[in-house]
Amino acid sequence: MDEGFALLQAAAELRPTFTGPADLERRPVPIRLVSQGRNPTPIFAFSSYVALAGVHQYARLASLFRGDRTFWALPAPGFGTGEPLPASLDAVARLQAEDVLARCGDTPPILLGSSSGGTLAQATADELTRRGVRPAAIVLIDTYHPKVDSPFARFAAEMIGGMFDREETFARMTVDRLSAMSWYLRTIGEWEPPTGPEPILLLRAGDPPVDLRAEDGTPLPKAEWQTSYERADLVLDVPGNHFTMMETHARSTAAAIRDWLATVLAEHGPEDKKD
Repeated sequence: MDEGFALLQAAAELRPTFTGPADLERRPVPIRLVSQGRNPTPIFAFSSYVALAGVHQYARLASLFRGDRTFWALPAPGFGTGEPLPASLDAVARLQAEDVLARCGDTPPILLGSSSGGTLAQATADELTRRGVRPAAIVLIDTYHPKVDSPFARFAAEMIGGMFDREETFARMTVDRLSAMSWYLRTIGEWEPPTGPEPILLLRAGDPPVDLRAEDGTPLPKAEWQTSYERADLVLDVPGNHFTMMETHARSTAAAIRDWLATVLAEHGPEDKKD
């Protein structure tokens, strides 16, 4: 696998890069998956920076917010054919912060990210805060922050295998997509999330992505493979694994998000409590 990533990284090195929105002749366009609803605070979902990902990864989840609130999905720049790659995580955050601000108006947004999309959501939250716009809330869906001691390292190969198993269902594994993934992984490297004031929900998969076993053959304890985040205001385990919590178990995932938002947004002011 290391040799494969080295080849993809070499391909990525040949691609142009950008440092901010002004460098782009064309920019990835956010997609509105759900229009309006009874609650005014919009959700902005950030695509993961893996080859399979894209705005399509939120289609099922977004459909469960129909009638509730507007739901936008933002593509990660560099995964489209011929798109430049970001020179840094800050370059992504500056671009995506502009995209959010252009669509949320004066309403503080909800930022949501599944898997590595959570990293982009938090980086964008930090950029928005610097621009004087505090996000209403952040929702992380089974996000493993990029650190050396992350439990993700235990099953990274299996996760990539699961991604390839879903190729026919979601997106084609093009050279642009694969080289972009390797570029993001190297460019972001280890990253410490910023300490912002916004409330954070971390949803964790209740099941492991594969059959993980200890040396004695017993199932690996959850503490050995689940993600964690000490700054989260609430950590909830929901049905499914890293993939199926957004697929066959999307309804449970959406319900957990909706219930938390109803409480936290009422407490922090953007929305009134509903009966």
